Amino acid sequence: MEDELLIVDDSRNNSYFRVRIPAGAGPVIALNDYLPELVTMPALTFVDLESIGRLADGRIVVLSERMRALVSQDGLIVEYDYPLSEVARRGLEGVAVRPLPDGSSRVAVVWEGGYPEPGSFHPQLAERAGPGPFDPIIFVSDIAAGANPGRVRWQEGLQKFTLQVPVPEGSVPEAQRFRAPDLEWYRRPGKSPEEWGFLVLLSSQNAVDPPRFLHHLIQRFDAEGTPFGDPIDIAAHAPEKIGHANWEGMCWWEPGKSLILVHEGRGDVKPNALILELQETWQY
Repeated sequence: MEDELLIVDDSRNNSYFRVRIPAGAGPVIALNDYLPELVTMPALTFVDLESIGRLADGRIVVLSERMRALVSQDGLIVEYDYPLSEVARRGLEGVAVRPLPDGSSRVAVVWEGGYPEPGSFHPQLAERAGPGPFDPIIFVSDIAAGANPGRVRWQEGLQKFTLQVPVPEGSVPEAQRFRAPDLEWYRRPGKSPEEWGFLVLLSSQNAVDPPRFLHHLIQRFDAEGTPFGDPIDIAAHAPEKIGHANWEGMCWWEPGKSLILVHEGRGDVKPNALILELQETWQY
């Protein structure tokens, strides 16, 4: 948002961080060096915040995985229907907003997919569920300026697109499989009239203990979830120490030209942001 990066932390309820990024910073930014400011949203009770965005009417919105809801400073905006609930620690993980000419917002959220977390199924479900991964799915709905639609029904108010993600060789649960932590709207270059799809952050892991995070990609998808073109390998653009970090967030830095990515802090690896310039054939 202008020269500020807004970040949520799933261990911080009812709040987000604001980090001012000065001109010329990057491409790797040690976020703690820029004194993140904690912004609280009093009188709200929303937990497990996974993504953040800004609607066309200016409202800052955060996505709660546990509550399957999109909320603002003033309260609930959208409650997504029951099929978007969190299952085995897999649920709604990313949000992307595109303004429409009438001032409304086209909002996409991604149900991340990937391996279910071991030991996290309800005992009765664990007996019926296999060890395989779930598919990531994108859901799209519109929010009018200033509106709070409330419950968005599965059958009525949502477009749904299953992402055809790569399938690395090997058998589950030892083999790597992809989940989708975040996404952004993407206008396909050279398409007329405008054709919108998605840039999706893909991160792979296996389902052993401890898990290994191996592949970290940015892949282009059309509006129906079909991939096109070769992906970007994040590890090829990041220092070795963070190349295989658990990359969790992505947004436009300069829309259509460059992205900014963030990874989870873990152990002695503190959280960083990475500014990634898109190659010319990707830009619009």
